[in-house]
Amino acid sequence: MSERTEDGAISVVKKALEIVVPDREEVEKGRKAEKILKERLSRALKRGDVEYEFVGSYARNTWLRRNLEIDVFLLFPEKYEISELEEMGLKIGKAVVDRFELRYAAHPYVHGWVEGVEVDVVPCYKLKSPEKIKTAVDRTPFHHRWLKDKVKGRENEVRLLKGFLKAGGLYGAEYRVRGFSGYLCELLVIFYGSFLEVIKAGRNFRRNTVIDIESGRVLKGERFTVVDPVDPKRNVAANLSLDNLARFVQRCREFLNSPDISYFVKQSYSNPDKVAEELGRRYVYCLTTQKPEIVEDNLYTQLERGSKKLFEHLSRLGFKPMRRAYFADSEKCYMLVETEVKKLSVVEKRMGPVFEDERNVRRFLEKCRSRGQKPFVEDGRFWVYTERKVKDVETAIREFADKEWRAFGKDLGKAVKNGFDLAAGKDICNVIELRNDSLENIARFLGLIPDTGFVE
Repeated sequence: MSERTEDGAISVVKKALEIVVPDREEVEKGRKAEKILKERLSRALKRGDVEYEFVGSYARNTWLRRNLEIDVFLLFPEKYEISELEEMGLKIGKAVVDRFELRYAAHPYVHGWVEGVEVDVVPCYKLKSPEKIKTAVDRTPFHHRWLKDKVKGRENEVRLLKGFLKAGGLYGAEYRVRGFSGYLCELLVIFYGSFLEVIKAGRNFRRNTVIDIESGRVLKGERFTVVDPVDPKRNVAANLSLDNLARFVQRCREFLNSPDISYFVKQSYSNPDKVAEELGRRYVYCLTTQKPEIVEDNLYTQLERGSKKLFEHLSRLGFKPMRRAYFADSEKCYMLVETEVKKLSVVEKRMGPVFEDERNVRRFLEKCRSRGQKPFVEDGRFWVYTERKVKDVETAIREFADKEWRAFGKDLGKAVKNGFDLAAGKDICNVIELRNDSLENIARFLGLIPDTGFVE
């Protein structure tokens, strides 16, 4: 990185602070909600043995501008059964917020609002060591305690990294995104010292890079790993997909080569006519079904599985699928696949044994005769033409969804069994409204815009 380019990067980073750092009004809004929340929690927990702790980005002052959310963990002694923890956790959560909805992670928790600020009230066990966690969320208070002092003075560096990632669609460890979690961002900033140093290191990340936070070493391993300083057996980057790692690395390279403020601003796509035109001239198919009411991570895990199984099915039949994608909105699930061919020939050529393999030749010929087929020899091997059972992609997809609905997973499979729609080409525009995220998802799938993380 030349001195001139580095000066440019520093200048861009200064401007980016205006995008990622909360303004005074947002900070005051958070403080007011925090004060009210603490008063309510103190009253609700006055006579019991349950404690509370503020954790997460608000507690550490690392939240992104316009992304204010307060996380409160209710710490239950280990004597409580999980059912008691869940029941009491929900009761307390409902009592301390203005309005609420139930959400689900390791167990149910309250997502609510206090003075217009989003709040999560999550029950967990109060443990002496992270080695003895009972539920997945029990580890979070230990993460907070490890981070809170080490991240001081670097809060805005964390915000810069989060903003850089969010603009490229790479922020969030949930399965829908499979990107960088907030915890991972804070660890990387602590390890490398600043946003720019993370980006400089990031351009050289490899799929086998191992970053050991506690020891301060960068090693090689089987896959990209950031060792959890709280639990050395855990990989903080476990949910980061290989493709998103690649997108991050390229995003770092591009930014360092040509620093620009646009790397901190999400770029939208707004050409539905081009998408419709492209759909009309290519072999793209969209399987649509009702969205099952399950936790989002479970939904996207099943969408990944079902999409992959469908892709493999079309590949086995010879339709040469090229790419697949999936997403969901508030009501529907969509699985897209594009193939090289729309229809196949009436017959297909099946390979038999080489002529030297007498035993298998005999079996092959007997099977052919029993089916009324006429085998032939070519290049020293027996072959036979067989009638294709499925000759077009639409039939192949419909039959797979009808007969193999279980391949889509427990909940999504039931939704497919209960009913699905299949649209092809330009008709997809009648199924999916081409705007906002849906438009961008399809445009990216078709290769009409750069992949996530790139700036044109």
